[in-house]
Amino acid sequence: MSIDRHDDKKIYCRLLGHEVPFVYCRQGAASQPCRKIFDCWYETFDIQQFMQEHFTEEQIKAIVAPPKPKMTSLMEFIQQAQKNAGIEKAKE
Repeated sequence: MSIDRHDDKKIYCRLLGHEVPFVYCRQGAASQPCRKIFDCWYETFDIQQFMQEHFTEEQIKAIVAPPKPKMTSLMEFIQQAQKNAGIEKAKE
């Protein structure tokens, strides 16, 4: 079955506070499904089977893993920005 077969279905997103289509949840940030995809869609269709059909076990584990603490994410972002700034200076 096609990965986009449920894309037009809509549901209320508890994280955003408004209705979103499944495609938004399926693609999420960095082309990875939302971590709440199982919690939100289980009553609408067999989300477990859908995910197993279209994503590897490793991808699913990454999706459901607890998010990093905000401070950790912020520090990683700052370090990456500093690294990128150093690369840009080296090019000059």
